[in-house]
Amino acid sequence: MHLLILGYSSIVRRRVLPAARAVPAFTSISLASRSSGATGPETGVSWYPDYDAALADSGAEIVYVSGINSEHAAWVTRALERGCHVVVDKPALPDVETTAAAVALARRRKVGLAEATVFTFHPQVATLRKLMEGAATSTIRATAVFSVPPLPASDFRYQGAFNGGSLSDLGPYAAAVNRLVFGASPSTVSCRVLTRTAEGLDTSFSVLMTHESGGSLAGHFGFVTSYQNRLSVLTDTRSVDVDRIFTSPPDAPATLRVRTASGEQAVTAPAADAFAEFLSAFAAAVERREFETFEAAICADAALLARLRQAAAA
Repeated sequence: MHLLILGYSSIVRRRVLPAARAVPAFTSISLASRSSGATGPETGVSWYPDYDAALADSGAEIVYVSGINSEHAAWVTRALERGCHVVVDKPALPDVETTAAAVALARRRKVGLAEATVFTFHPQVATLRKLMEGAATSTIRATAVFSVPPLPASDFRYQGAFNGGSLSDLGPYAAAVNRLVFGASPSTVSCRVLTRTAEGLDTSFSVLMTHESGGSLAGHFGFVTSYQNRLSVLTDTRSVDVDRIFTSPPDAPATLRVRTASGEQAVTAPAADAFAEFLSAFAAAVERREFETFEAAICADAALLARLRQAAAA
């Protein structure tokens, strides 16, 4: 399959392109960048200076939409209309209605659509789920933290016109954690913005979600603290702590710390590139023409992110 990447963002340079090269299903790769000075330093990649030209001429079967958040919807729609399967960086689309329209278009064109919430495809997540098997749902207490130091002032995440802000950038992680731990929409959602820029754009927030079963998820996210990136899950029989769950290094095994009444142990998941695992899974879905899992995920996360925004505005 031919993969076309729209946008030469930092995440594309550091993670997406190296991962794509490692996916056997991708026999060729093209990249479109409108950035001045982007002259095609990547070997083995066909370059385009224009997104429309790339969509028209590359012959790509799968399109990866990166770049500024506010432009995602337009390029997702154009790629789907051309009959391409589409992966889009998080936050995929601005609201529930746009997400539903994109999924409906993908279904009409009989192609796949997925949001690149790649951390859920790392083997450590399957290990975590196995460790949670048999736990009473009413006892599950999950706590997630993903927070980074302040970004450069010029970063688009500080621009409201570009759909920036911590809720847009990090809210998808909160939604995806709820999905992987509980597999269902919470019954209540609380969200409090903690800090804002001088222009009023949110830069950090905390959440509390509760489920009818009795389970809960608390989370702290933002661009204002020292770096933290972890998930802790407490059940009736054990606690599991996963460090760097959202951005696991591709070349190192992941260690989950498990504590029970009888003691503590380290459970290891194999090293893996979460981007490569995700892209391989999507390519396999394209081969099978089975997209329901990816559609359900993008719709569920969009709906929960909308509830987080609504709660934050209340």
